[in-house]
Amino acid sequence: MLLNIPLAIWFGIFTFVSLLVTLSLGIAMAQFHRNVLRYHKASALITGTLASIHFTLAVMLWFFQIVI
Repeated sequence: MLLNIPLAIWFGIFTFVSLLVTLSLGIAMAQFHRNVLRYHKASALITGTLASIHFTLAVMLWFFQIVI
């Protein structure tokens, strides 16, 4: 726990922010014709990793009441 908030919540926030960054990079490529594909792919990989960690922590918290 960090600041009395479970890590599952923190990783959910980080995942959402990372998802918004990935979305904004995708919009920059599609609408504004920017060459940011490399950053978009890296951001998508980070988002997927954060989502996997968030899922694992959320299952531990929801089903097994293990708070980390």
